[in-house]
Amino acid sequence: MLLFSCCKNKSKIIGSDKEIAINLAEKVWKEAYGKSEINGQKPFVAEKKNDSIWIVHGTFNKTGFGGVAYAEVNVKKQKVITYTHGE
Repeated sequence: MLLFSCCKNKSKIIGSDKEIAINLAEKVWKEAYGKSEINGQKPFVAEKKNDSIWIVHGTFNKTGFGGVAYAEVNVKKQKVITYTHGE
């Protein structure tokens, strides 16, 4: 479940650090690579790197060549630090 506050500042995502990391990564991936491409990489995997940084990546569900989306997310600042997509 996602909850957003309604105030002048940017909305903060409420949830566990893992949920926050996945939701932020998914949002930037869909904007950059398209909804259908990213939806095809579910389930997403999130692994804790340290107290504030989580590594999030998609799952390779296709046969043949290709890659998955990857992101590093600072859950304390609720900001995607970097993202990319393998080929």
